[in-house]
Amino acid sequence: MALAVAACMSASAQSSIFNNPDNRAYFGIRVGGDVTCPGKFKMDNFSYKAFDNGGGVEFGGIYNIPVVANFYIEPGLKLYYDTYSADVTEFDDFDDPFDVSIKIKKFGMRIPVMAGYHFDFTDDIKVSVFTGPELEVGFSAKGSVKALDFETTESIYGDDGMNRVNLLWGVGAGISYSNFYFGVNGGIGMLNMMKESDVKFHENRVTFSLGYNF
Repeated sequence: MALAVAACMSASAQSSIFNNPDNRAYFGIRVGGDVTCPGKFKMDNFSYKAFDNGGGVEFGGIYNIPVVANFYIEPGLKLYYDTYSADVTEFDDFDDPFDVSIKIKKFGMRIPVMAGYHFDFTDDIKVSVFTGPELEVGFSAKGSVKALDFETTESIYGDDGMNRVNLLWGVGAGISYSNFYFGVNGGIGMLNMMKESDVKFHENRVTFSLGYNF
């Protein structure tokens, strides 16, 4: 009898890992630290890595919707502030070198729609993997240039500037302990951010997130 009860409990635990009968929809808040990863500028057979990786933050919420077994859909809405920069050396008319510092600062919103699966090892510990598209819309973006005694800041959006809209493909993993959440995800930029059609430039990102699920 004891062996039969133990066998049933073991089968139930293994079943919950892949199909937890207690699944329910819930809201969650997320705050994250971004590592911005601007790509290379590409034109014909020429490519140039102009910008270094930068940093940023995001804040927002998600809504987790169970679909079948432990498979779920998770739309979200987040605000972000990201930066990246470049330090280059230029030469004046007399071939004398001087340093030029360029910094990009962007503020906007993100709308991720992730599809994922979680593995419920205990009532409190769950591990999830997910992937899906993420729409990014810029509200403002400033580019500042500083060289010698000259400094200027202006919007980088415009007819010959950068696009406001980006579409990234996200992939990541997370772990939940009780109501607390920690996750890591990367976003691969799929759209050309330059309005000049001959020049290709993509923005990518890695985000480390903390959260709380209600």
